[in-house]
Amino acid sequence: MRDEFIRRISLKTFFYKDVVIDNNVTGLVATGQQAADPNIIWDPLKKRWLIYFFVNVDGHSEIYVGESNDLLSVRFLGKALSRGSENDFDSVHAEKPCVIYHNNMYYMFYSGKDGVHSSIGLALSSDGVNYKKYSTNPILKDPEETGYLDAPSIIRWRDDNFYMWTYNGNGYNLIFKTTSDRFPLGWELIGKLESRFFGIYSVEAFYDEEIDKILILANIFYPKPSGVSEPLRTGHLAVYICDEPLKCVYGGALLISLQRDTRSYPLRYCQNNVYAPAMMKIGRGRYVVLLNCTEDGDVRSERIYRIDLGVEKDQTLNITDKILTSKDYEKIVLLRIPPGTKIILRHALIHVEKGDPSELYIWESSSLDEENIITWTDEKRLELEKDISINEEYLGISIKGTPPISANYSLKITIRPSIDEI
Repeated sequence: MRDEFIRRISLKTFFYKDVVIDNNVTGLVATGQQAADPNIIWDPLKKRWLIYFFVNVDGHSEIYVGESNDLLSVRFLGKALSRGSENDFDSVHAEKPCVIYHNNMYYMFYSGKDGVHSSIGLALSSDGVNYKKYSTNPILKDPEETGYLDAPSIIRWRDDNFYMWTYNGNGYNLIFKTTSDRFPLGWELIGKLESRFFGIYSVEAFYDEEIDKILILANIFYPKPSGVSEPLRTGHLAVYICDEPLKCVYGGALLISLQRDTRSYPLRYCQNNVYAPAMMKIGRGRYVVLLNCTEDGDVRSERIYRIDLGVEKDQTLNITDKILTSKDYEKIVLLRIPPGTKIILRHALIHVEKGDPSELYIWESSSLDEENIITWTDEKRLELEKDISINEEYLGISIKGTPPISANYSLKITIRPSIDEI
């Protein structure tokens, strides 16, 4: 499968750091309780990172906050938000926070659960630590009437509007929009983030102004289940790259099939769930990702880890695969360049095994409708032996001829940190 290119490259771009927040949060909760769903913001007032997460104690979730200078060591500041009283919409759980700093105020959007329904609540703070709930919570319920709206993630985009992705219990996310003058209220449903092939659960949306892209990390479950609010085991974290909030392209999975009992595997404790990512940019082409995962399937073993997206030194991969065409002109994306990296094509070999091609192409492109042809031939074999820097978003193969055509290809590529361009 062509997605394997993205998977193998992306696995190489992650560097395990350490447990950031253990399930034994010293001084806050008892040993063995859940610590999950991190959220990161930069605090402009005190020049620090604030990390929010929820802790589940005795079956009830509440939101805590810590501060950090390096997004690795955390000093805990205490509880930021408690669950509600009996009959409140958040009487059982107040969890999965997303905090936005806007107009000198901190706005916390969070999931409130009463044991039957889940909806989105709002709390406000002037210091980012002590929050007061909005008087008419919840501010948002599921318009599809499933009774389930969960895990909000919000960005402010370049059009000066705010966009929210939130999971609705049916294996996809709803996308809401509000204007800056109506924020933090006035949310209107504008679309969905969904897939025919897998379920999409907790989402982290991040707008990178430098490259003018929205990056979305999504917890996914394959194959797509039905009637499942949250699967018990999910070892996949997918990336979407969006030119606009409603124009997102699947970029492959970043963590694939977490292995059990493999001590050498970087996230060796993450044997079940990989869930609820949070992302922050720390430099050109470099991102910090916090996520929570479980060691043995028991949520009480859930911890929060840090991994870094972006390569630190050159890495070379040899990748082979097979293509079978179904049209007289097949344009096939082999690779979408991961954020924070550049690709050097060292060697390429395409060999037609069956069929009658008229032309073969290797190309790079920032749009599937535009081609920058690197080389071509009218034979059944194409070999490229000179180094070529891929400066666009895609690397692909085009085959013209009478289908079906079966072709094998082999690529040798070097992944390197992006310095001049992303």
